[in-house]
Amino acid sequence: MLTRKKPLIALALSLVVPGLGQLYNGERTKGLVLAGTCLALGGGSWWFSDLTRVSVVLALVLVWVSAVLDAYKTAKAVGQPVDWYYRTSYVVAMVLLVGPLALPLLWRSPHFSRFAQWAWTAVIMATVGLFLATPYVLGWLLKQSPELVAVLRQAGIHP
Repeated sequence: MLTRKKPLIALALSLVVPGLGQLYNGERTKGLVLAGTCLALGGGSWWFSDLTRVSVVLALVLVWVSAVLDAYKTAKAVGQPVDWYYRTSYVVAMVLLVGPLALPLLWRSPHFSRFAQWAWTAVIMATVGLFLATPYVLGWLLKQSPELVAVLRQAGIHP
């Protein structure tokens, strides 16, 4: 059971080290998971390069910001941990990070209306469809435009 803590201290601690605000609030497991996730993403940002590095850094920032907000909101709550994984900010973060894998979390969250659940599901599925269709559409475009193939080959790209 959580005891009431000072929200600004939780916020400041989580700003300094992700997960530290959760530890201050008495949420040991959540704090350690957040700290480990941010550590892994931070290490990944050094390991990867180019666009992958940008994606990893964006994921790190998203997790860190959600950790700060969660620490503040939890400390402000009246001593009882809310099902934090159903909170709007967490569900949206998970939807943005893992896409369709977060759909069960979205549909079980009491913080979203049916319309919002259907809207998010439609956006997620359309995005997945777009990612799956992109290589086929690009292949079709290359077959339709020999001039584009010539320009790409001249630039050193061999489609």
